[in-house]
Amino acid sequence: MYEWHNVFQPIYQVDKYLNLKVDHYEMLLRDKNGKFPVDDFFRIIGTEEDNQQWIQCEARALQKVFALHPNIHVNLNIEPVQFAHPSVWEFLKQTYDKYGQKVIIEITERQLQAGSIGSKYFDRSFQRIHNMGFKIALDDVDSGGNSFSFVSHHLDQICIIKLSLLIFDGVSTETMIKFIDAWVAFAKEKHLDVVLEAIRTKEIAQRYAGNNHIYQQGYFWKKGLELKDMPKDK
Repeated sequence: MYEWHNVFQPIYQVDKYLNLKVDHYEMLLRDKNGKFPVDDFFRIIGTEEDNQQWIQCEARALQKVFALHPNIHVNLNIEPVQFAHPSVWEFLKQTYDKYGQKVIIEITERQLQAGSIGSKYFDRSFQRIHNMGFKIALDDVDSGGNSFSFVSHHLDQICIIKLSLLIFDGVSTETMIKFIDAWVAFAKEKHLDVVLEAIRTKEIAQRYAGNNHIYQQGYFWKKGLELKDMPKDK
């Protein structure tokens, strides 16, 4: 059994004066050294039996965080390959029965690692999560499989798109802003919220502050917090 736990990275509503209010948190899986257990994680989620370790870890984390902070909302990350495991669906059902929309399902961009899962299975999976009552966030749009066309295809199920600014490393800030503005305009037209991930500069934080439908996440503001370090509910 791996020594995994979760940290909780705040996702903020930021006003035009750069005052912060936590809107919700993203659960981030970590090993005993505080790193994402990339090799072990992708190995164990490939089979129904091994994936139980992930389920047990996430169920424990949800139970602990809501026991201490019953009024928060958190994003639970799901890899597309996990849609193939029946126990994942039972876990999601139990999670919604316990916490309802306090848990947001964040679906990652790594569709190529989903093996034989095809587009029809994706469609059914998205609809199934939506029908359970969850809000759905798409992680890392414009990266991996979460392309513009994929986002457009699932507009009826999703309510949040997340854009990681890490993909713009190596291009100018001016060019990055054009990409961000295009996604923001699309999201506004389609009534989606946007989370800008990996914000690292005040320039970007300031530019997108004061918009009620744009949320900010990243090391410029705060790294993932251990459960004991999370602020008390007000």
